[in-house]
Amino acid sequence: MRSESYWLDTAPDFTGAQDGAVEGQADVVVVGGGFTGLAAARALALKGASVVVL
Repeated sequence: MRSESYWLDTAPDFTGAQDGAVEGQADVVVVGGGFTGLAAARALALKGASVVVL
């Protein structure tokens, strides 16, 4: 059985990364934008927290 990734084969190269410090403040930083990370960020934002997702 051969496994291939359509996304890896077709996605454009990401060139939007930036180095250095990010200005601003947040109550919470969520590392990871997968299902769980985004769900946590949303729940915190709905409770009034300032949230940044990395």
